[in-house]
Amino acid sequence: MSVDERVRDHFDLDATRFDAIYDDRKGRVARWVDDVWRGVVRRRFVLTLERIGPLAGRTVLDVGCGSGRYCLAYAERGAARVVGIDFAPAMIRLATDAARRAGVSDRCEFRVGRFPDAVPDGPFDIASAMGLFDYVAEPLPLLARMRELAQSTIVMSFPKAREWRVPFRRVRFWLSGCPLFFYTEAQVRDLLAAAGIRGYDWIPLDRDYLVIAHLDGDTARIS
Repeated sequence: MSVDERVRDHFDLDATRFDAIYDDRKGRVARWVDDVWRGVVRRRFVLTLERIGPLAGRTVLDVGCGSGRYCLAYAERGAARVVGIDFAPAMIRLATDAARRAGVSDRCEFRVGRFPDAVPDGPFDIASAMGLFDYVAEPLPLLARMRELAQSTIVMSFPKAREWRVPFRRVRFWLSGCPLFFYTEAQVRDLLAAAGIRGYDWIPLDRDYLVIAHLDGDTARIS
């Protein structure tokens, strides 16, 4: 099986558990596990919404949208059109159901497919890829295509190669058969440069680097 197929199958089976990371309705043990091992998932969600800027009337592409949590938040904050792409069918089912329950189905479109093959009509004002590059063997083509589609901002995360949880994550994902990829700071900055991204905010989180690219900028900003 290819890397993409193994990642797809992993998240197709794990969709409900992964989505539960965002849910506060869980026991103390489950909450502690999520806080320690997956707390960055919620922190980067909150930080992205704080830093992404005004969304009213804008169009957003979310690559590797998972269960649609970001897409719903973008729509609820006024985005005119939100397109989420993920190659795990179970994730897209969760996202579609959640958009219907939230009353934003008219502005949220979800597609099962592999980016950049499953590319909707663009361009978009904003693109995001949160928790995507952890599972991508060749990130540059994806990042370059996002750069072509987005006109204003790209928000993305990259998992750190040097962090105390890395060995444990490697073992856990190896046991599950799901590929996992990590990045040094230099590797991420080289990727951004190769994709033509020069101006960005660089935000180190505990397990990830969060990057907010300003596509009309010309200098990197550390914050």
